[in-house]
Amino acid sequence: MLRKARADPLEPDQDLSAAKEHPATLRFPGLSKKWLRRIAGPVYALTVCAVVLLLVHGLSRGLNYHAMVTALSKTPYRLVWIAILCTALSYVVVIARDKCALAYSGVSIPLSGLLLASFCGSALGNVTGFGSLTGASVRARVYGALGIDAESVQQSVGLLDVGFGFGLMACAGACAILAGHWPRDAIPLTLLHAIGGVVLGAAGVVLLALMRRRTLVFGGLSFATPPTGIAALQLGLTAAELFAAAGALWFLLPSPRFDPLSFTAIFCVALGLGLISRLPGGLGVFDALIFLALRNDLPQDRLAAAILAYRGVYFLLPLLLGAGLLASFELTRTDDRPASRSGQRLLLGAGLLAPPFLSAVTFGAGAMLLISGATPAADWRLAALQSVLPLWAVEISHLLAALAGVLLLFVARGLYHRLDGAWWLAFLIALANVVFSLAKGLAFGEMAAVLVLVLLLLASRRQFTRHAAFLHQPFRLGWFIAITAVIAGAAGILFFAFRDVPYRREIWWQFESDAQASRALRALLAASLLALGISLWQLLRTAPGRVRPPSREELSRARKIISRQNRGAAMLALMGDKSLMFSRSGQAFLMYAKRGRSWIALFDPVGPDSEWAELIWRFVELADANDGRAAFYQIRPDSLPLYLDAGLRVTKVGEEACIYLNEFGLDGSQRYGLRQALKRGERDGLTFVLLSPQEAAPMYGEIKSISNAWLASHRASERGFSVAAFEPGFVAVQSTAVSCREGEPIAFITLMTGSKPGEATVGLMRYRPDAPPYTMEFLITQAALQLKTQQFEVLSLGMAPLAGLVTTPLSSQWNRVGGLLWRHAGPIYNFKGLRSFKNKFRPTWEPRYLAASGAIGPFISMAEIVALASGVRGGSSAA
Repeated sequence: MLRKARADPLEPDQDLSAAKEHPATLRFPGLSKKWLRRIAGPVYALTVCAVVLLLVHGLSRGLNYHAMVTALSKTPYRLVWIAILCTALSYVVVIARDKCALAYSGVSIPLSGLLLASFCGSALGNVTGFGSLTGASVRARVYGALGIDAESVQQSVGLLDVGFGFGLMACAGACAILAGHWPRDAIPLTLLHAIGGVVLGAAGVVLLALMRRRTLVFGGLSFATPPTGIAALQLGLTAAELFAAAGALWFLLPSPRFDPLSFTAIFCVALGLGLISRLPGGLGVFDALIFLALRNDLPQDRLAAAILAYRGVYFLLPLLLGAGLLASFELTRTDDRPASRSGQRLLLGAGLLAPPFLSAVTFGAGAMLLISGATPAADWRLAALQSVLPLWAVEISHLLAALAGVLLLFVARGLYHRLDGAWWLAFLIALANVVFSLAKGLAFGEMAAVLVLVLLLLASRRQFTRHAAFLHQPFRLGWFIAITAVIAGAAGILFFAFRDVPYRREIWWQFESDAQASRALRALLAASLLALGISLWQLLRTAPGRVRPPSREELSRARKIISRQNRGAAMLALMGDKSLMFSRSGQAFLMYAKRGRSWIALFDPVGPDSEWAELIWRFVELADANDGRAAFYQIRPDSLPLYLDAGLRVTKVGEEACIYLNEFGLDGSQRYGLRQALKRGERDGLTFVLLSPQEAAPMYGEIKSISNAWLASHRASERGFSVAAFEPGFVAVQSTAVSCREGEPIAFITLMTGSKPGEATVGLMRYRPDAPPYTMEFLITQAALQLKTQQFEVLSLGMAPLAGLVTTPLSSQWNRVGGLLWRHAGPIYNFKGLRSFKNKFRPTWEPRYLAASGAIGPFISMAEIVALASGVRGGSSAA
């Protein structure tokens, strides 16, 4: 049961974390079943992969590998170019859909930014489509870097998702109604038309019902219902996108081609089930369903070849073009020529996308090398090599190429995290494979793909600046599942390609030029063992971090760093209740605490901005390695791209009251209350003195007495984390402003400061029960005037939690909850009173944010922050 907490509007450091005395009540239903949620995703992924592999294996029994390769090589170039044009049209429509969604949100961005977000986001999302690599996540990164607020991003992404879902249903239903032909051994055409009518009617009814509502909620996002014209335009554009995408495959089908409308209906159903499977690009599910639907009407080998060609045209080609687009941004960027503000934001957005794109391309290159090692080379190529290279060189090249493919699968993770070690390893592996591709079987196409990877790596070199080895980064279970799926797929392709080879024990030891099955088996076995070894080493290694109090030496190092920077609130690190993580250079640090599975850093990193990205990534990886969630509390707007780049979700948690001292004075009607406080204080005999840490030391006993009296009168105990506490070592290093009456101290505030000119922050603010009610206005006003003469630029009064959260039909779920607490939680915590008190000084209210991992990470992290700041340190040891 919650007790009513005394929320005194005279205490500036009270924030959301001090709202309740019993934070343990802030639990979320279902959190006791964490183990179930942890294993649900991997079990689902493994189950889907296993089902897909079994389905593909069953469908491949009637196929011939060599016939497929021949059909693929004989695909007319004219049809390939038509498929490319259809693909281009599909992506143009995607860009138009993004433009429409942004216009609906009232946002306008340059065409280059739209291309970056829409085209690159769709290209990467189509190939990967999970975690922070979905099209929505990529769009959020770019739009955030371009300065678009989170609410507008959520609204446009939500409109795109809802529009695509209803457009897919409507297109499938309409095409089923209009279909004039259907595959043999399938349902009767009349029944098909009836099913199409039901699907189209259901989509229309649900859409009309939703359009009558003011707000739509989809995938955790809420946004206002769009006007009828916007909704119709989104549906029409989605239909055009689907027809163009289906056309890319339809033109690649062998003659006689299937009825276009019937094929589009099949295409939409396969696409929808592929999305439901949550596999990257619906890989396996989409392909198997298309093959299963058409195999009785078209030549199977040529049909399978057409599906493979479609994968290359619609998925891989846009991915490479997107990577090339990002590389062109990197190559055209010059450090000596300053760009405009919009240009800087565009370059920032391109920089955010370069590592994920290169990670996807590198992972694809690794999969290509493994599959290439599991398939036979053309006989004429091996014959040509016999006169140039000895057999042992061919064997070793084949083996090393497969091992390199496995390494690239793991290195891709490091590239995603911008590691310079991963970049160098990927670059060296790719260069070596230029030689291996030729030596193992004159694989010119493979060599060209590896060369493209080399060029992309060179063009994006400046994005990989984090100094760490890629094997030191934690690998999540999903990454191991993806690598396992690639190796299992390569094994399936091997047994499919060498189906006619008799597998005997002697096959492992055959070393002949035409013994390609033996060579492929040895390479795949070596690759599997290498992948297993790296995986076991990763899974069994000791967790890289433990939560422990900072040592005296660490606190001393932190104090030196604080003195060289200009944000006074960084002195909260010296309270000793937060662990410290230093950058590798030792020039910056990050303060954090842990409760439950939440690893929570307070503020942005402290120190030079160039060190921040490294600390943010290391902290996210530390939490991830210990199976926890990372969060950063009270971060500033100008640093948000760094957290978005780390894959975190950003939400606003309040506003900080900042008094800009160069503009502060007592003139004007708005300062009337402050002038009155000074006059009353002078009339009642109040005095003011600002003491340095050395000057305040003799008064420590009197200051401590005031603090104890304040705690007793408020029936409170010392707090921590984001709220200043009366710790001897912490108080001793701060300046102290004291107010006396008749020579006796009655109130004080401590001031956390960094270098001058810079920002001073109010730390502790306490007074005796018999102090006049205007004492704090008197004390803070005098302190602001004194700091102004000492050349400080800003005096921060601390956070007003939940202030400034917009609650409209377009608001996020967090904003709705925060707005509800702001309006109705007065009996528990006086949010409005705290802001009203700070507003007496007419500060500038600056937004502060929380960046957290996971869909519900912000909610859970805020509950843990409440507990930490209230002094509850449960579960503070590392998992």
